[in-house]
Amino acid sequence: LLEDGQFYGWPFANGDRAPDPDLGKGHEKEIAASRPPVHRFPAHNAPLGLTFADGAKLPAGWDGKQVILAALHGSWNRSRRSGYKVVALHLGDKGVRQEDFLWGFLRDEDQSVSGRPVDVAVGPDGAVYVSDDEVGAVYRVSRGK
Repeated sequence: LLEDGQFYGWPFANGDRAPDPDLGKGHEKEIAASRPPVHRFPAHNAPLGLTFADGAKLPAGWDGKQVILAALHGSWNRSRRSGYKVVALHLGDKGVRQEDFLWGFLRDEDQSVSGRPVDVAVGPDGAVYVSDDEVGAVYRVSRGK
């Protein structure tokens, strides 16, 4: 959530007011007074592409609500991988709720990867398009009639 005239910590802090190792020292007061994020992604999920789902033909029950789709590219440098999916962020008066939208790129049983979402877009037809740089593909996701 960005509001005109507010300070969010950058370049002195990253994420939820975590002091930047190079620029944070000496700016503790500014960091403490900065606005925190309204939603936090887990470490190493790497949200690369975000889009407001305006005009998208979303799953039943999501119509008419503010939804952001986020491509979680995923981790590569940890013992247990995470991310590798597209999530829907539902915006409401009580904050942000995250829900899986497109998954299956990471198989839990053996942690093998079959795709890495990069970006998300809504086409003029209302379908959701997801790019994948693991296999060089673009997926079209649409709701049946």
